[in-house]
Amino acid sequence: MKMNNNKHKNKQNNKHNNKKTRKRHQGQRQRHQQTKKTYEPFEHKVEELFGQHNINITSANYNLEKEVIKDLKKAVSVSNIKPHEDFYTYVNERWIQNTNVEKTKQGYIVQIDDFRLIQDQVYRQLISILDEYVKDSTHNTKMDKCIKNAYKSSRQFHTLNYIQRDATQFVKTLDDLMGMGREEKTEDFQNLWSVLAHFNKNEIVSWGAPFVWSINPDDKNPTIYICNIESPQVSLLDIDIYFNNPSDSKKIKQYKKKNRIEYLAYLNTLFEIVFGASHGFQLKDVYDCECSILNAMACDVIKYKDDDDTMYNIISREEALKQFGFDWTCFCKELGFRPTAIPSHFITSNVNYLLCGTKMLKDHWKQPEFKSKWRTYFIYIYIRQQTRWNEFGFLNYVDFFGKYQRGQESAVDLTIRPIFFMGFAFNTFLTNQYVERYKNQDTLDYVSMIAEDLKIVFRRIVMRNTWMLPKTKQTALEKLDHIQFQIGFPKQLSDDPCLDYSENDPWGNLVKISHWRHQRAIQLVGKKVIDLPVIDWSQTPPKFISTQAYVVNAMYTPDNNSIYIPLGYIQKPFIDLDQMGIEYNLAHIGFTIAHELSHSLDDFGSKYNKYGHLEDWWSAHDKKEYLKIQQDIVKEYEIFAKRDNIQFDAWPSIGEDLADISGFEICQEYLRDFQQKNKTILPIQALSFEMFYVYFALQSRQKISKKAILAQLKTNPHPLDKYRCNVPLSRSTIFRAIYNVKKHNNMWWVNSGTIWK
Repeated sequence: MKMNNNKHKNKQNNKHNNKKTRKRHQGQRQRHQQTKKTYEPFEHKVEELFGQHNINITSANYNLEKEVIKDLKKAVSVSNIKPHEDFYTYVNERWIQNTNVEKTKQGYIVQIDDFRLIQDQVYRQLISILDEYVKDSTHNTKMDKCIKNAYKSSRQFHTLNYIQRDATQFVKTLDDLMGMGREEKTEDFQNLWSVLAHFNKNEIVSWGAPFVWSINPDDKNPTIYICNIESPQVSLLDIDIYFNNPSDSKKIKQYKKKNRIEYLAYLNTLFEIVFGASHGFQLKDVYDCECSILNAMACDVIKYKDDDDTMYNIISREEALKQFGFDWTCFCKELGFRPTAIPSHFITSNVNYLLCGTKMLKDHWKQPEFKSKWRTYFIYIYIRQQTRWNEFGFLNYVDFFGKYQRGQESAVDLTIRPIFFMGFAFNTFLTNQYVERYKNQDTLDYVSMIAEDLKIVFRRIVMRNTWMLPKTKQTALEKLDHIQFQIGFPKQLSDDPCLDYSENDPWGNLVKISHWRHQRAIQLVGKKVIDLPVIDWSQTPPKFISTQAYVVNAMYTPDNNSIYIPLGYIQKPFIDLDQMGIEYNLAHIGFTIAHELSHSLDDFGSKYNKYGHLEDWWSAHDKKEYLKIQQDIVKEYEIFAKRDNIQFDAWPSIGEDLADISGFEICQEYLRDFQQKNKTILPIQALSFEMFYVYFALQSRQKISKKAILAQLKTNPHPLDKYRCNVPLSRSTIFRAIYNVKKHNNMWWVNSGTIWK
């Protein structure tokens, strides 16, 4: 079950804390925030700082000039790379060479950058909060007991006996649902809908089900929830591995064969852990079922015109059965809807998969051989997640999905592993606790201020646009005017459920919270959108993907035309009010905000109007002009990557690429405005732009292993950070002038267009 959290209903849960203690602490924080200075003295700490690096600055032998000159020499690229050839590497080469993460604690981080390192830090802060909380004997309410039991269980692994007993019971339930060993009327398919519904009651496993049910805000009325039916995710990141292509080279054939062997080895270990070495399952059945799913995804029986919007398809219950063979009524009854409350329709983004996926399943369901294959597949998608809560299963999962497929050095540190469970069950509690400890009103106010200023700059840039039709431009400006910023944390949160959690049953507790969330989702269909946490359980480790305050990221949400910047992101190094200057903050938090602003008008954001309703308001002329810009940017990204012997398709990341270029342009113009406001003299203006460019490259720095690059290009909508830095810079005429970039230099691009001008 996937829930989006755009509009929220909050009942603040203050039962978690002793009221008197909480009130006293809040008063202390408020007094501190009221008296906090933006600038503070620092010299009294300098000697201590240098001492940590074994530098005695009070010694008679200390020579300041000599030390400064020695340090300045380190600013030059080790490889003597020039800024007009590769600005990203010119700035970051030494950092890349010297940066490593601790394998035991941070080896799960494949792409080492500030976002992921700070997210790791926030995870540890949350664990510290939980440790302190459960040790406090004054926390003794019913909710406190729920939190303590759940947290204790989340720190444990199940024994093999538990995993095997639970799996055995699951197989019995599955066989009963599938009607294994019993005759079934081939025209009925009651068992098929029962099985599909059963898996969709547990969102931890449902992402692998042949059809994935969820509730999301209705794109055409985003204040209420509507049912969605979508296709699943398959196991292998590179879906080309599932297909044999006659034109494949020998190298590609070997690559595919190796990946299939590794996948089957993972499956064999998985089934041995649960069912023993003589488990008797044909493991290729899992692979075959995923191939069938992918073939159904590729089906194109229903034809569309090129300009048709195929992402929002509303299907009535009658249409679902008559035209697609999908028994929506039966499926909903099995999901748990009351007969009188079955939704009259649902949304799907792929009608071809709805048609061909349903036909494929029904055809296979009639044949015992194929039905047996699906039995193995369904067992797989359950035990794949269930065994992550056993030590052997956890390591097997990480070895394949983490290390082999994504290039991780090690599993997620077991110290922070419980945070995904606790964020799933107690998001409101964790949010309140995190905000209580780390909220800084000065930084929140600064972010709010710069966000509104950047919106003004973006609006001005769009006003100067020359390729949009006047009507389109006016609509774009109106949409920008309506963008809202949500800074720090959701203003309203949903109550955490206090369930009968066992202190030694992590998987059982997860199933309980999943079933509770499923029942709540059923009740929310057709009702107002609220704040509920969402976790992507397909990730390694799982990933928070909604409005959790402790997420280190930012996001534009088209269906309510808003930008959310969580508290986890509003901290150093993304914002620094301690005398680092406008150039630093503009290249960090400013660029992030401008990037998200740009998403409001990109090829996806432009499908929604100023109110967040699905409405394609671009003319054919605008789309044609925009496509030309996209094609030019795709070409540049692919050429820049090819210089590093990286071949990749830049189209999947085009939305992020355009947001980078546009966001950079917004920030660059904002800096010019800042200089004009302060009457900055020309030499300082030049230095100010240089500082901004260096900080921009600095915030882009990323270290990623060669074996992880392929996974990055297959799964991440963002291109490698090196190109996210160099491409926007290469289109800036100011950057070209300052660094004397000529046509024959690698930082040159034939087009200086920046999307909206």
